[in-house]
Amino acid sequence: MGKLSVLSVGIALGVTSALMSMLCALAFAIWPDATVYFFGAFMHGLDFSAVRLAAQMSPGRVLYGVVGLGVVGLVAGVIYASIYNVVATGRR
Repeated sequence: MGKLSVLSVGIALGVTSALMSMLCALAFAIWPDATVYFFGAFMHGLDFSAVRLAAQMSPGRVLYGVVGLGVVGLVAGVIYASIYNVVATGRR
């Protein structure tokens, strides 16, 4: 397999992360208790009920999270592809 496009992988992971954040916000808006229960199970039984009560959802807060996670995904994808290219080819 050849080199990965660093920017393409970064964008793909950034968009994927942003979409997952939007789906999570939608699930929380529709099924708040079930979503909290799911993530508690997903995180090995942690109790997130206090977090649910403390953090109110608003469009601005959701947008902030979606954009923030998209940027984190972009950076993670760029780092991943860069490391992959070094490891796979043995050089930069």
